[in-house]
Amino acid sequence: MEDAEMSRGEVNLSFPPYEAVFGSEILVSRNAERTLSDYDWCEEFFELEEAGVEPLTLDDITFNNSYELQEDLSDEEFNFDPTKSLKIYSMARAESSQRKKKTSKLISPAKCEWRKALNLIKDRRDPWGNLHLDQIKSEKGKRHRYNPLTQTWVVDECILKIDKKPFAEGAMRECFRVKKLSNFSMNNDWSRDSNNFVAKSYMDEEVPRETYFEDVKMQMDAKVWAEEYNRHHPPKKVEMFMMGVVELVERPGAPLYHIEHYIEGDYVKYNSNFGFVEDTGKCRQTPQALSHFTFERSGHELVVVDIQGVGDLYTDPQIHTASGLEYGDGNLGIQGMALFFQSHHCNKICHSLGLTPFDLSPNEVKQLEYTIQRFNITSE
Repeated sequence: MEDAEMSRGEVNLSFPPYEAVFGSEILVSRNAERTLSDYDWCEEFFELEEAGVEPLTLDDITFNNSYELQEDLSDEEFNFDPTKSLKIYSMARAESSQRKKKTSKLISPAKCEWRKALNLIKDRRDPWGNLHLDQIKSEKGKRHRYNPLTQTWVVDECILKIDKKPFAEGAMRECFRVKKLSNFSMNNDWSRDSNNFVAKSYMDEEVPRETYFEDVKMQMDAKVWAEEYNRHHPPKKVEMFMMGVVELVERPGAPLYHIEHYIEGDYVKYNSNFGFVEDTGKCRQTPQALSHFTFERSGHELVVVDIQGVGDLYTDPQIHTASGLEYGDGNLGIQGMALFFQSHHCNKICHSLGLTPFDLSPNEVKQLEYTIQRFNITSE
């Protein structure tokens, strides 16, 4: 046996097939690489057979009772039958399905927010649903949108339903409810594929058509400044409405309207183009800090005022410039800038953004302190 063990250490064996050993004739594969001759291999085999050493059979394989001690094995693993067809496949498929169930519960925070938003849209009913605007005759229009970065206009066609009666009006314009059909609608389903917009028209019919386009340009420029403000990570971010000009080409004279999305909520005017507005009973910090920020960030060349809207979604701003040019008759130039800072007191957001307080005379400081004492300064 010692000689056999020594020979195994020197030999690279490839065992012959089962039939080659137990057949009527002993056949050894000539392709196997070995150093022993066929005669040596057969001689060693017969020596093992004479010593009573026989090859293992299936009857020699017995069940090990030690498996009974493994309590963490499932019944399916414990009673596993390797001869049963598709057993391994079914177990692998079951394991795969369990993994999918586990991973499906892991949802990213961004996806959670999207799901919340979609659920809100799905559950929210149309605030104009009982007005039957879908029964109004539709008409074609051309929408003009301004890109402040490229300073170019983009024109596309749209289909609208505009209410005949205004639902609100300001000092210069009146507002109409509008349903706009989505450009991606395939079947013109107004109940599903339309969105709520607001169309605003100057009550003075003598207002030049260019004024509509200048107003859009001013609001989109203010939108750029709002995005720049957000880039500095204020406590609450703001947004300027997207606004365009719609031209009703099927009406006589092709009248123009300002058009923007309708946002449901309380409409508040936070400041004006001639000073601070005190009609809300409180002074929010975010709108005032936004105006101050635009003055500093532009190098004292302009200031965005007349901040108003729903929450922190603003619309219809006014821009004062140092030159007093552009942006319509509401641009009061340096005088408008002075009127804003005469009523502005730097708040916590102004300090966090590193904005510089504006120099005021002693009388202006006293008047401003009196105004602050009268109204509650909120942290928003």
